[in-house]
Amino acid sequence: MALSFIILTTIFLTALATFSLLAEVIRVSTYYALVLLGAGFLTEKRFRRYLFAALGALFYSNWGMVAVLIAMLSGIAALEMGRIIAAHIQQFGATIQNEASASFGRESLLTAFIVGLTLGFVWVPCAGPALAFALTLIREEPGAYSVFLLSAYVIGAAIPLLLIGYGGQYAVKTVRSFSRYTDTVKRIAGLLLILTAFGIHYHFFEKVQLWVLDSVPLASLEERLQGRWVPMDAFDAILGEKTPRTQAPIVRTPALPKITRAPEFQGLGPWHNSQPFTLASLKGKVVLVDFWTYSCINCIRTLPHIQGYFEKFKDTPFVLIGIHSPEFAFEKLEKNVADAITRHGLTYPTAQDNNFETWRAFANRYWPAKYLIDADGYIRYTHFGEGAYEETDEAIQSLLMEIGVQTEGSEGTEGNESNEGRREQTPETYLGERSWPALGNGSRTPTDEETLYEAREEMELHKYYLVGEWQMRDQERQVLLSPEGEIRMKFLGSEINLVLGLEEGAKSIEADIEVDGELAKTITIDMNDLFNLFTGEYGEHEMILRIHGAGVAGYAFTFGS
Repeated sequence: MALSFIILTTIFLTALATFSLLAEVIRVSTYYALVLLGAGFLTEKRFRRYLFAALGALFYSNWGMVAVLIAMLSGIAALEMGRIIAAHIQQFGATIQNEASASFGRESLLTAFIVGLTLGFVWVPCAGPALAFALTLIREEPGAYSVFLLSAYVIGAAIPLLLIGYGGQYAVKTVRSFSRYTDTVKRIAGLLLILTAFGIHYHFFEKVQLWVLDSVPLASLEERLQGRWVPMDAFDAILGEKTPRTQAPIVRTPALPKITRAPEFQGLGPWHNSQPFTLASLKGKVVLVDFWTYSCINCIRTLPHIQGYFEKFKDTPFVLIGIHSPEFAFEKLEKNVADAITRHGLTYPTAQDNNFETWRAFANRYWPAKYLIDADGYIRYTHFGEGAYEETDEAIQSLLMEIGVQTEGSEGTEGNESNEGRREQTPETYLGERSWPALGNGSRTPTDEETLYEAREEMELHKYYLVGEWQMRDQERQVLLSPEGEIRMKFLGSEINLVLGLEEGAKSIEADIEVDGELAKTITIDMNDLFNLFTGEYGEHEMILRIHGAGVAGYAFTFGS
C-alpha cells in the first residue's frame, strides 16, 4: 500500500507539472477535497455536509455555474460513497479485532499484534486529514523531491503503527483509552481542514505568509541550499556554447548562433495577464523570456522597452513572458507582484518563479536577464542588465525572418544606450550581510545584535552609515528599532534609490530626505517597494534619510548615472 501510494502520487504530481489546465483543475479540486473531508469529520448530519459541499463548489466559479453545479453534485456523491466505504472498512477492522480477542485472549501477544495490523482501519478518521495535508503540501513539488517527501510520510506513519502492533498489552489499553476522544479529534480536524481550504483558496493567509517570510531567516538558508545544489559552472556551460556578441555583432542579420536548447518552464505560478502555458506549447513561435523583480531599479528601467517589444510584435508569432524571480521575501506575495504589474502598465504574460525553479533551469544569475528562443526551441540570443534595446529588437526581427515573418524597422536608438556608454557610479549596495564592508560605521564582521550607531563627521564615497538603534535581520535588511533614525550615504551618480519596507505591526511612517545639506523631499513609507530618494545632476552627493518611526526596514541601494 505504501509503495503504491508513493508511485501513484508521483505520477499524479508529474502530470500536474506537464498539463497546465489540468494542474489548475486539480489544484482547485484538492482544496475542495479538503472541504469534503472536513465536512465528513465535522458533522454526521447530511444536510450540513451537503451545505459544505455546496459552499466548496464555489471554488469552481471561474469556469461558470455549470462547473459549480457539477462540482456540488460530485461532492455530495463523494460524501455518500465515503460514508458507506468508511463504515464498512471500520466494521471490518473491528470484526477482526473482536475475533482475535475471542480466539487468543485479550492479553495475548498475538492479539496485540493483530490489533496493530488492523489499526489502520480504526485509524481512518485520523489518517484522512493527514493524507489530505500530505497531498496538498507536496502537489507543487513533482519529481524526486516529492518521492522523498512521500517516503518520509509513509515511514513516519508506519513506525508508530509497527510499535503499537508489537506493544502488546500496553498498546491495547492505549487504543482503548484513545478511542473516547475519536469524535473530538474528528471534529477539530474537520474544522481545520475546512478553514484551511477556504483560507488558501481565497488568499486569507497572505498576511500570515508575509509575517513568516519576514520573521523566519529563510533567505540566507535558501541561498546556501541553492549554492550547494546548483553547480556554479551551469551558467558557464551556456556561455561556453555562445558566440560573444562583441565578436559577432548582430545588425539585421539572421545569423544568430544556436547557444543551447531552452529548458522547460518549471514551478511557475501564480500567473498574471495569462493562463498558464508551457514552453513546449509555443513551438513554432519566437519567445522572449525576461527575468525581473519589481524592486530592482535596473529591471524597472527596462520595463518600458519590454512592453514596447510586446506591443510591436504582438501581431506576429512572437510570445513574451516575464519571469518574476523575487530578490526579497516580500516580493513573493501575489498581490505585491500584481500591484507592480499594474503600476508599470505591463500587459504581457508574467509568471512568478518564487522558488527559482525556472531561474535555475536557465542557469540564470542576473536581474534583469533576457533569453530569446527561436521557433525550434533553441536559445539564440541573451542580454544581461540594461541597455542593448535596439540589438534585442533586431534579434527578435532576425528570428521572425527565419520563419518567414517580415516586420518593421527597430524601435530606434533614442534611450537605447548600451552599458558601455555609461558613466561611473556607486555600485548596488545591500543593507545586509552581502555588502557589509560598505557599512561605514559598522563592526568588522556582520552581526544581528541590536546595535546603537552614531553619526560620523565625514563620510567615505560608496559607503552608507546608520544612526540610531538598528538590527540586521535574515542577513538581508536593517530594521530601525528606535523612534528616530537615519540612513546616510555618500554616492557617485545622478540618482539614488532605496528598497524600503515595514516590519510586522509598523504603521505608515514619514521620512525626510536631505541631499548636500538641503531638504529634497519627504516620503511616506507604507509598503515594501523601491523608493526614489534623489534624481539630479551627476556627481558626488551626500544623502541623509531621516526616519520618524520605528519598524522601517532598509534592503538595498541602487544608483543611476
